[in-house]
Amino acid sequence: MRRGKRLGERARTLDAQHLRKLADEASPEAAESFSADYVTLLPRFVERIVGTVAALDRDLVLDAARSLKTKSWLVGALRMNQLCSELELALADWAVATDVARDIERQLPHLQKALADVAHLTHPSRRAGTVQNAMAS
Repeated sequence: MRRGKRLGERARTLDAQHLRKLADEASPEAAESFSADYVTLLPRFVERIVGTVAALDRDLVLDAARSLKTKSWLVGALRMNQLCSELELALADWAVATDVARDIERQLPHLQKALADVAHLTHPSRRAGTVQNAMAS
């Protein structure tokens, strides 16, 4: 069992409402562009977290975690957002931080699949049932 603070209930992998809200507040094109960039860069964001935790660099871990946390919130990647918050809280104990970084790495393929399943989220005519049934993991 992991030591350290947990943030309660496990969040869903993806909540499509966040990206829809971004599309409504900015534009569908902006939301789609942001989402596409997030999907493309997500593996790099995760690699950066894993690498900075391995290097025991608290400042770089915080920067990487906060960056991914914010981007994840905007696209509705709630579980990734939650894990980044847990990582921020875990930095007092590098063993716990390493465990959380591994959890972030394990979450990556689940999130990639969820994002692929709702790839046309910002196009109302393509939403089908997948938006309402955003993946839980």
